[in-house]
Amino acid sequence: MLKDLGTPAKGLVRSAGLPREIRRRRTILVLVVLASFTLIVLDARRSAGSPVEPLRHAAASVFGPLESTATNARQPVDNLRDRFAEVDRLKAENEKLTADNEKLVSDLRTTDYARNRAGELDRLLRIAPKFTVTPARVIGLGSAQSFNHTVTIDAGTADGVRPDMTVLNGDGLVGRVVRTTEATATVLLIGDRNSTVGGRLNSTMALGFVSGRGEVGSSAALDYKLVDLKARPKVGDRIVTWGSSGNAPYVPGVPIGEVTSVTAVQGALGSTALMKPFVDPTRLDLVGVVTGPPARAPRVAVPPEKGR
Repeated sequence: MLKDLGTPAKGLVRSAGLPREIRRRRTILVLVVLASFTLIVLDARRSAGSPVEPLRHAAASVFGPLESTATNARQPVDNLRDRFAEVDRLKAENEKLTADNEKLVSDLRTTDYARNRAGELDRLLRIAPKFTVTPARVIGLGSAQSFNHTVTIDAGTADGVRPDMTVLNGDGLVGRVVRTTEATATVLLIGDRNSTVGGRLNSTMALGFVSGRGEVGSSAALDYKLVDLKARPKVGDRIVTWGSSGNAPYVPGVPIGEVTSVTAVQGALGSTALMKPFVDPTRLDLVGVVTGPPARAPRVAVPPEKGR
């Protein structure tokens, strides 16, 4: 019986203690709230004598170095991120500048080429003002095994080009057409050993013949033999074509070259001179073939200049 009576007594003690624990916690919470409110009111005074000021300094002393350390530890990471961003920006800018530079260089090269072609065409018009000239571009050199000095141009029978037509450029006589296809033609250069051109001294109008020596390049030379035994060319005299019957293979008045030395020889012909051609076959690009009107419309012939 005593055991039965003791059990309810323990339950009553537990029930009575629970409200006391709750009241104690509430009291502590109220005190903490009041203390916090009091500190806020005192800190609001913002005076040197504020009782909160020592606490603030103490907190700053404790947490300040920690914050500074954290900031210093994060700074290299931020700097590294900024550095990568700057490298990416500089790389993109460098690629853009490189592309712009390549375009400018390409435009400059193209502009120089176009300017040179325009200059050659202008000189071509000036050197053959009385003839209709079909422009063409040199697209190949003759085979060295053939021992012939020839070039191939991109104009043929479809453009009105036929064998025994005069070929020239802005500097002077290039040669004559010897073979043709529909779209191309082979030109025998005046420096070839098989080439002979009737030449006239520009100063005295004396006639002679210009023969090739099989030489090319800037040091190439031509032989000039006068027909008149009494004619004496001088160093510096210029020689032009005196023309052929029917203007084939050479039209008159085209510059050939300049006398560089003179040798008096005895024989059927008069003096023999060495001359330098005006045209360097190693630098040929734009040439003109003296023709009639082209046989087809797409290739536009260069008309003679007016007033010449």
